[in-house]
Amino acid sequence: MKKTIKQVQQDLQGLLDEVGADHFPRTKALYLKDVQLTDAEGNEIDPDTVDLSIEIAPASKMEEEEEEKAVNEEEEAEKKAEEEDEEKAEEEDEETKKSFDIDAAVSKAVSKALATKNNVKTKGNDMRFNEDKAGMKRWGSLKHLSSDNVIGGDAELEAYRIGRWAAACMGHRKSADWCQDRGIETKAHLETVNSQGGFLVPEQFSDTLISLREKYGVARRVCKIEPMTSDVKRIPKRSATLSASFVGEATVGTESTQTFEQVNLVAKKLMVLSSISSELNEDALISIGDSLAGEISYAFSRKEDECVFQGDGTSTFGNIVGIVHAVNNVSSNAGIHTCASGETAVADIDLADFNDLMAKLPAFADTPNTRWFMHKSVYAAAAEKVAYAQGTTTTTIFDGTSRASFLGYPVEFVQAMPTSATAAGGSSDLDLRYPVLFGDMSIGTCFGDRRSNTISFSDSALNAFEQDEIIVRGTERFDFVAHTPGTSSEAGPVVAMKLAAS
Repeated sequence: MKKTIKQVQQDLQGLLDEVGADHFPRTKALYLKDVQLTDAEGNEIDPDTVDLSIEIAPASKMEEEEEEKAVNEEEEAEKKAEEEDEEKAEEEDEETKKSFDIDAAVSKAVSKALATKNNVKTKGNDMRFNEDKAGMKRWGSLKHLSSDNVIGGDAELEAYRIGRWAAACMGHRKSADWCQDRGIETKAHLETVNSQGGFLVPEQFSDTLISLREKYGVARRVCKIEPMTSDVKRIPKRSATLSASFVGEATVGTESTQTFEQVNLVAKKLMVLSSISSELNEDALISIGDSLAGEISYAFSRKEDECVFQGDGTSTFGNIVGIVHAVNNVSSNAGIHTCASGETAVADIDLADFNDLMAKLPAFADTPNTRWFMHKSVYAAAAEKVAYAQGTTTTTIFDGTSRASFLGYPVEFVQAMPTSATAAGGSSDLDLRYPVLFGDMSIGTCFGDRRSNTISFSDSALNAFEQDEIIVRGTERFDFVAHTPGTSSEAGPVVAMKLAAS
């Protein structure tokens, strides 16, 4: 096909406009392959000797407007997006500020509430105010732990910590990690759950158990506590004192010797068994801790009181001889007041009996710690009866709190002693013959406290597996000695009232 240079330029310009600059070289080569160049007279021309000038055609005005519009729309979209991002950021800052204000207000309100005694009464309280209390919930009220018997005063946190420790000992992995992060020891003597050694109660929890035992029991409150660092402890007791005598001038004095006896404390192991649900629900850890500490402490304190006041030296009481038997075992003990003939029951006790018993207490034992010891029913049937007959009352106000008092001395209710219904002078049971004690227990007794509490858990003992329960076994070691029960000529620091045999 023959074409002039002008025609070829026009064709190539059209192809360039059609395919664009990227595809033009190939399109140009294909076009020129089938074209023969000629001059204006029709003579053939070599294409290599001709400079064909081809340029991209300028865009139309409409195209320029469309391109400019597209650019403007893109810029407006970017600007709008930036404005929306700024508005969103401002809203987030405002929400964050409000959140901080709310957190601060809640924290302040909670701190104020927790500073008030017995302030948390709503069940299901979610304590999320510090790391230790995060996730802590209490369902119902605490029955055993209180601000009065917990170091630091936070009973709920103490119950939660005990519950966490117990759950960790039972294999709850999350609780084990919780205890480890806070330095609470959970290592057992043996590594199995059904271990013989059990889990040694951490020192801080041991203090809580001891406080609860003092709350529930009388013995720990009134006896002289001797901490035992080993299973056996020997305490010197003075048995004879030095004596003074008059001497003449240049006369040799008479020598006297002070002698001592040994009071031996041998720790006896005491065990208590209880059961809890096998469902270790974290929401119930406070209740588990409160129940675990309270039930074990109550059982321990009850048995301690039985040993201290009723112990007869048999295996039932860990071979411990209590104060009643210690006083009774002394022949013709000067510290025993026997009621008059016919006074065989608590209802027969009168004012003269109480006065005669008080008269037997030696002066050295009349201290601020001196008090009456009796069952609450005996107090109501005998002491209050005598007081009302004299037109007085047995209640005294101490620090704004009403407390039982009789003839000027406080009264300790010992539920391990005989009741008004069971006490009987003619009973074959020695304990039932002594309904009332009077004196200072801290002078004539020693309560050896080994303070080595252990708790172990089993999912198979006592049919626990069949009942889907976990058995809890607590142990402690202690001993009691009434080393000064009195003699036939001199009463001891605790004197006893004995009902008439007939």
